[in-house]
Amino acid sequence: MQKKTCCVTGHRDLPQKEINRVKAALRKEVEKAVADGFTCFMSGFAEGVDQYFAEIVLEMRKSNPALELVAVIPYQKRLDNLREKKQTYEMLEACADVVVIREEYQPSVYSHRNR
Repeated sequence: MQKKTCCVTGHRDLPQKEINRVKAALRKEVEKAVADGFTCFMSGFAEGVDQYFAEIVLEMRKSNPALELVAVIPYQKRLDNLREKKQTYEMLEACADVVVIREEYQPSVYSHRNR
């Protein structure tokens, strides 16, 4: 059986007063995706929406172990930087898989990650 996959990419710099509203809307969309049979969720782990999405999926996985999160990281140094921060390190450890698109940074690496 093939998995249904949901991916996200979004804004990094959100106004502080909008973050809770964005998180609530994002949670609603993830809940809809799960209700529609999506079980695999992919995040690019950029600050902002990407990481909020990852947090929501990991939280929902506590009550629905069929859900999995895959981190899609543009290049190795970005992964190294994420692992230096406690919060993102713990989220990465909870992922079903961590995919690194390129070893070195290249100008096109973010568009490749998004694809």
